[in-house]
Amino acid sequence: MVKKATNTLDFGGLTLELKLTGRDILNIEKRLGKSMMSLFMSGDGSMKLPPLNEMLIVLQGANQTHGISDEAIFKAFDKYYAEGHSPMDLFSVLTDLFQESGFFGGKKADLQTASESQPTLEAVPTQPDSLL
Repeated sequence: MVKKATNTLDFGGLTLELKLTGRDILNIEKRLGKSMMSLFMSGDGSMKLPPLNEMLIVLQGANQTHGISDEAIFKAFDKYYAEGHSPMDLFSVLTDLFQESGFFGGKKADLQTASESQPTLEAVPTQPDSLL
């Protein structure tokens, strides 16, 4: 079992610890009333920028620091925005989070490839015992 890393985000005066677990995804989708994948894709399959309120719901749902209310997230975004950040910056944070959590797939294949291609200190590759 691979434990997913938690990312820290300084967000308008709040320190958020972001991680997407299966339970988090279910809770976020329940709150949004739709699939999280639909946040990024339009009806014709092209990429789209989700509405700000939906991005903030995902951000709050992925936050592992408990007790941060909707109001606190909104005020933090207001400060984040006043600091010169844009909704596109927030979109980038979320897409990185989704990618790192394996939400878009490919995570298992990446781990398997990494374990298969580990370097060895042997001068000549070793053969399995069954082939000797």
